[in-house]
Amino acid sequence: MGGVAMQMPFVDAHLHLQDPRFKGKVNEVIGRAKNAGVGLFFCNAIKEEDWPEVTALAAAHREIIPFLGIHPWFSDTAASGWQHRLMAAAETLDRTFGIGETGLDRSCRIDFDIQRRLFAEHLELAAARNWPLSVHCVRAWGALADMLSTFSLCQPLPPVLIHSFNGSTEMMRRLTELGCYISYSEALAQQQTKLHQTFTQTPSEYLLLETDAPYAKNPDRKKGPNQDTVNEPSDMVELYRHAARLLQVDTDELVTRIWNNATIFTNQNAAGC
Repeated sequence: MGGVAMQMPFVDAHLHLQDPRFKGKVNEVIGRAKNAGVGLFFCNAIKEEDWPEVTALAAAHREIIPFLGIHPWFSDTAASGWQHRLMAAAETLDRTFGIGETGLDRSCRIDFDIQRRLFAEHLELAAARNWPLSVHCVRAWGALADMLSTFSLCQPLPPVLIHSFNGSTEMMRRLTELGCYISYSEALAQQQTKLHQTFTQTPSEYLLLETDAPYAKNPDRKKGPNQDTVNEPSDMVELYRHAARLLQVDTDELVTRIWNNATIFTNQNAAGC
């Protein structure tokens, strides 16, 4: 007797459910996403103060994979011993766990050398345990690629996700050659021909999609009495459909591919990046 094939869930590969803009309504936001078919959320902290809330959300919702780290915008707040406190937080979780959001950002006021040192510490921590690493990069693509490449000469990289990628096609190729996953956000829904070209040339085995909620506003979201213009993980559905049109593939095919990529990325026994 033949069965009905089940559709894989959508994956939101980067978001911030602990953000104050979701305060008091995060369970509603998660519920809308689940009802829309989202079945996996990579929830990223941006500072140490976020860690308890991110871990609590993960404890309450099995679909959430917590990522703990310090964003480059807050790299000057990293207090001595943060790695030990992060590891202690990780030990309270009986599930897949990641490091992030970390990275490099030349557009912010924090000294770039401080950012580099902190990112190197995140990278070393993730590599030591083969934990997945979620990376932010703005106007620092060469520095990021150089750091990852140099690190890989000494020891294997951990699984690395470059979130909300908006670099060049050449940089995408350099990063995927290192084995990094490339995640695209809702900028894909806008008229950015160069980004579209880069997206369609990204190797399918390294492709991920994200909302970066609530930061990346969905231009199609209409402001209503109970709805603002920040985006939500439920917006993943339209993003997948748009991405599938760009790739000229069936949406279900893309959903399956990204689900497989996401589960490989978060598998602590995965080889390489």
